[in-house]
Amino acid sequence: MPPSILTGALFFMQESRYDSIIACGMLSIPIRKFKMTNSPRISLISFQNYAALVPVLFVFALILMIAGCGSSSSAPEISKDGVVIGVPDEEGVRLITNPASVYVIDDLETVGFKKNKQFDVDTVPGAIDIWYGFFQQQDIEVRFYESHAIALDKGVELAETVIARTAGQRDPLIPVVNLYPAYAVVGNTVMLCERQLATCEALITVLQ
Repeated sequence: MPPSILTGALFFMQESRYDSIIACGMLSIPIRKFKMTNSPRISLISFQNYAALVPVLFVFALILMIAGCGSSSSAPEISKDGVVIGVPDEEGVRLITNPASVYVIDDLETVGFKKNKQFDVDTVPGAIDIWYGFFQQQDIEVRFYESHAIALDKGVELAETVIARTAGQRDPLIPVVNLYPAYAVVGNTVMLCERQLATCEALITVLQ
């Protein structure tokens, strides 16, 4: 490149000191920091060397930032039915979570669930235990199964029947009128939630 092209208003880069770029809140990449100067003492050769180095450093820093950000996130877990694990459905009335967990009633009591009445499992195919009770003054019916897979296979269809009921219809398992508009499959259990899914989510949060 002819020196005359770089004269006049052209500013040259002069090496100043080391600085760093922070990427994704934790990735620190040491690079050279430059300041602008029009000093004639900077040689054309030095400028050309730095000019060639800048894009290389930029590309290298960009690659490291992408790698650092990508390693901190993972794809959501999807059930065999295409349901995102741990995320409510679009209607906000269904949730599948904790697929590897197996609970008994004692686990729920430990975190504050107040059991009130135990039901006969004969009316709920596949269930091995059923408890009606309260958590934070809200009704929750918990149906226990041998495994998460059985809870999905046997419990979801029955839960769908329950949440489809309209106000005023009587749940045959409960001696008072109750409306459960939402349910959660939590490990090996199916929880029927009074009023809204958040009723069960409050219990799930402390159960984890």
